[in-house]
Amino acid sequence: MRKLSVGQRNELRDRWRHWAHDGQYPPEGDWRIWLIRAGRGFGKTRAGAEWVSQIARDDPTARIALVGATIDDVRRVMVQGESGLIAVAHDNEALTWRSAVGEVHFGNGAKAYAYSAEAPEALRGPEHGWAWCDELAKWRYGDPTWDNLMMGLRLGTVPRVLVTTTPRPVALMRRVMALPGLVETRGRTRDNPHLPVSFVEAVTATYAGTRLGRQELDGELIEDIAGALWTRALVESRRVAFAPELTRVVVG
Repeated sequence: MRKLSVGQRNELRDRWRHWAHDGQYPPEGDWRIWLIRAGRGFGKTRAGAEWVSQIARDDPTARIALVGATIDDVRRVMVQGESGLIAVAHDNEALTWRSAVGEVHFGNGAKAYAYSAEAPEALRGPEHGWAWCDELAKWRYGDPTWDNLMMGLRLGTVPRVLVTTTPRPVALMRRVMALPGLVETRGRTRDNPHLPVSFVEAVTATYAGTRLGRQELDGELIEDIAGALWTRALVESRRVAFAPELTRVVVG
């Protein structure tokens, strides 16, 4: 590395495929929704930013939706974050964040637009060919935001969505996971080889095996409260297509 020029170092840094770990690179095949369901620190944001950036490089006409829980989340994490769009841009790429209107303008003409799950109606009308949805599990108005986004995802020949999130047992999470055309990438915090060893050791020692650790570190979707008498699996096992005729009614 010491013998490399500044330009050569920058070129090496920009070779994302060289640095990406398993789970951060787009899957092959015919898919409409790519869900990265993983623990904190897995590299979800970096994967999302690199995915969007490559789309913009390949298609100067690309119109991309950036959807976060809040506009501040879009700005701080997806655009200006340590692993956001600005950070992963190559040195020779002119990328401009127009905060007043919530737009990212790429030098070749591609554009990305910021949206908040607090204002789902803002997605009613605009059309996109691509979308990056971050932390879907914490969206305040999840269903209308998702519905308006998907109804406007109609530009190009193969519109696609990337969802990056640490899971929570919310209705929208289960709904999206059941959609046709979805491919899922699972991942844990410790799967990222670029994290500080001290951090991984500390959070593992503190949270490994706990309910919080299973969700936040292992990316596990935990449906039931610990010790619950009525679990989701039990309820689902007793589900019937039609309610039987009642033979006796007791009011207590």
